[in-house]
Amino acid sequence: MKIDFMDNTCIVYLNKYNIIDMDFSNTKVLERDLKSLLLRLKKYYKIDIKGYYNITVYIDEYYGAVLKIEEDNDYYDYFDDTIIRMKKVKSNFLYEVDDISYIDNYINKFKISINDNKIYLAINNELNENEYLNLLEISNIVYKK
Repeated sequence: MKIDFMDNTCIVYLNKYNIIDMDFSNTKVLERDLKSLLLRLKKYYKIDIKGYYNITVYIDEYYGAVLKIEEDNDYYDYFDDTIIRMKKVKSNFLYEVDDISYIDNYINKFKISINDNKIYLAINNELNENEYLNLLEISNIVYKK
């Protein structure tokens, strides 16, 4: 699990090993799982999320999921609880890299595109665990387009 903060937004990166027990097809179960995740963030990372939040869940078959947690400032915090509104987005993540020489041995497993002098990789064939970990190490995940 990786956590980034930008303005009033918390981005939580959950790789496929973090979401093994999460059911993305059942909204009620997923809401329960997200509340459990928020409790873990409070317990282990001292991130206390109380109030009204909009959570966008970006789901990718290879990586796992990215949660974009935004506080909804239109509501007042009357209760000592967490209320979430959730939106699920099925996505194919891109991987922004500076140099593709690190993946020369398995470059045929990607679709490569260049935009504004940046290189983006889209996975089009299954990667083994070592290949995927190498990709994560050299790239930045682009979860929304």
